[in-house]
Amino acid sequence: MNIVKLTYITGIALLLASCAGERDDDPIFSKGNKPILFNTSLPAVTSRAQVVTKENLDYFHVTSFNPSDPKLEDGHLEEFFRNVLVEKDDDTDQYKSDYCIWPSSDQEANVLTFFAYYPAVNGDAKLDNSSTVSGGIPDFNYKITNFSVAQNIAEQTDFITAWATGSMKDNLLDGINLEFKHQLSRVEVKAKNTGNSYKIEIAGILIGGTYSEATFDFKPKVGAGDWILGDVKKNVQYIYSAGDKIVTIENTLSGVSIMGCTQYDNYAMLLPSEYTGWNYENDKTNLNQGLYLGVLLRVVDTKGKQQYPYTDTYQGPDALDIPKVYLAVDGGNTVMSGQLYKGEDGTYFTDSDMTTAYTLPQGSTVREFGWSAIPISGDWKPGYFYTYTLDYTYGIGLHAPDVKPSKGPNAGDPIFSDKVGLTVSVKGWQNGSVSSSSINVPESI
Repeated sequence: MNIVKLTYITGIALLLASCAGERDDDPIFSKGNKPILFNTSLPAVTSRAQVVTKENLDYFHVTSFNPSDPKLEDGHLEEFFRNVLVEKDDDTDQYKSDYCIWPSSDQEANVLTFFAYYPAVNGDAKLDNSSTVSGGIPDFNYKITNFSVAQNIAEQTDFITAWATGSMKDNLLDGINLEFKHQLSRVEVKAKNTGNSYKIEIAGILIGGTYSEATFDFKPKVGAGDWILGDVKKNVQYIYSAGDKIVTIENTLSGVSIMGCTQYDNYAMLLPSEYTGWNYENDKTNLNQGLYLGVLLRVVDTKGKQQYPYTDTYQGPDALDIPKVYLAVDGGNTVMSGQLYKGEDGTYFTDSDMTTAYTLPQGSTVREFGWSAIPISGDWKPGYFYTYTLDYTYGIGLHAPDVKPSKGPNAGDPIFSDKVGLTVSVKGWQNGSVSSSSINVPESI
């Protein structure tokens, strides 16, 4: 998503239906009252447009409570204002809205609490307020429920939150300082191949077994917020589409990003959790939804002959029936069509039901790509950047969990007999130290 200015995004399903905010026609919004000003801070990052920074955060949404003047609804502390859109003033770099107004002057010492979030809330996601107040002491219970992550990596984006307190007496002129935190884990996949006996062409990436739905609890008493994960896990992926360049890995000593070129910023935004890897030996089809990396690839030897997906194999003819994805490409390795499906008569289709035929552009060719998989595991934390580097020098990986032929290789069997190396580096999104460690990959891979 190469954009200069961030706009409303549908990728991580956040946003509520309100526009400028939800409020009653209360006298506090009358002309002449004092606007609430906001200042923001974010960790400095070296990044592109997919990550929110201080420079490209043009707006956010904010909800406020006034527990010193409690209004109750069904026993809950009612919001002072709810889900209000505030926008940056280019002249001052502060944020404000006509609907963010301090209480009347006789309440200038009242301490308000503010919950801020970007992007705003969308789809099935909702703001859930179960906050209470007893004896003048608030107990905030404020959440975003039904938060979901897009399955298409190209549609994912950052998610940041902040909370703060302040009063008109102390913050009228300088404003409320909101220290935003990144609440997702950022994952990048790279590949290398230090040998020269074959080359690997890559046209897609999949991260399998990731949580896709959760509730975010702001938890102001502990500061950073917390995730309450749902039960649903899904695969996220990006199959290269029209205009993307196929990545060729051949005699490369360092890792090359394999997560696409033109459509997004080379990493996924995923829910933090402690993930267990795919048990490829005892749970070949991954019923337990363990974590793994899938790579859509093609292996070609030094003579230009395709070695994978199989065109012939000692493992028998049924080995040729493993799932394949076909991509039409031109001579410059640019994807022309995206995903295709091949009928028994050799006709190509754009849909898996094979109802919409695809006509190859003149002069183009079709290359076959198949999935390779490798189990991974790890404790992904919010605000951290995880880079996985696959080393294809001696092997390609395993047949993916969706491989179910009647004969020949099964899911979890090696594509070729040798091992795939895997390392992971971890760092905070902000500038800082980088740690690197090796993951033990079974010798049978």
